[in-house]
Order: sequence, then structure tokens, then C-alpha cells
Amino acid sequence: MAKVTNTGAGALKLVKPDAIVVTLFAGTEADDIPKGDSYVLDDVIRDTTSIAQDDNSTSDVERETSDTPILSIVTSGKYQLAAEVADTQKDLLVALCDFTYDETTKKVYAPAAYKAKYAKVDIVFGTKAVVVPKVQLNSKVTMESLNTSVGKIALAGTAQLASLKIGASGTQKTIKTPYYLDEDYTMPTGG
Repeated sequence: MAKVTNTGAGALKLVKPDAIVVTLFAGTEADDIPKGDSYVLDDVIRDTTSIAQDDNSTSDVERETSDTPILSIVTSGKYQLAAEVADTQKDLLVALCDFTYDETTKKVYAPAAYKAKYAKVDIVFGTKAVVVPKVQLNSKVTMESLNTSVGKIALAGTAQLASLKIGASGTQKTIKTPYYLDEDYTMPTGG
């Protein structure tokens, strides 16, 4: 007989994140674990944070003798990350949007062209977190409606498949995933 599980008692409801942490890839990684600086984003605008999967696409191999396909080929949609950060300080502009800071003139310059930049993003709920281990950032700065709104960084990107080791030492295996739920999350620390 098949197992029947009532999910109510163990339901996990992820609401009102405590923090959003972005850790940059430094470009020296030999694996998909970032070694760059981490930023705990304090001023994320309410209800702008999302991880959403694009719709799957389907291609049918059609049957000559009926309207029922022989086979449907399904391709998973990409996972998109988004959040709006109401903070345009130079450190975030440089880290998230690839701006250049000139210490001499105290000016921050927008990039002339897109350059691929990767980060790990953690959306933290107490001791749990939804983790996108590798995101190709596609962020931009928006300065609009400044009388009633605020200049912001539109943090955005597409989740990439990250190769992660799972399991106990000695029996580990490598899997590829665009995101995961960490049930025992620890905030990053300096050092």
C-alpha cells in the first residue's frame, strides 16, 4: 500500500525574509562556491523579491494518423531572480552593476558595455534560506519618479546550474541545481 502523508503539521511557509545576501564570484573559483565579498542588502523594497521559473516549453512530435502526439519533449524554463534595492551607494553600484569608482574624483561611472558577473544569492528566513548558488547578474540602475520614489538597483539575473557536492564525507556525489532550500542556514561572516 502507498504511503499517505498529511502535510499540515510540517508545512513550511516562507514569508517575510530576514535578509537577502549577495556573495560575488571573484573569478578565481575552481568550483561553484563563490570566494568574493558578501553584501547583506538592508534596503530591499517590499514585495519586489522573487525567484520565478519561466514557463516550460513543449515541442510535440506529431503523429501522421491522429491529433495525439507520438512524444512531447519538455524543456524546463529558466529561473529568474529579481529584487529592487533602494540603495545606490558606490560599493553596491560597483559590486552589483559593474560601475567603476574613481577614488581621486569621487565619481562612480556606469559601464559602457555588459560584462558577465556572477553571484550567489541567499534569501534568508531565520535558520532557513532559499539559495540560488550561481546567478548571472543582469542588474541595472533606475532613477525615475524621484519625487515620489527612490533611485534603485534593479537586481536581476538568471540562475545557472551549479555543481554542488552533497552527502556525507566519503560518500559524496555531485549534483547540478539552479536553486535549493537550506534548512540549516548560517549567515556569512567576515574574515
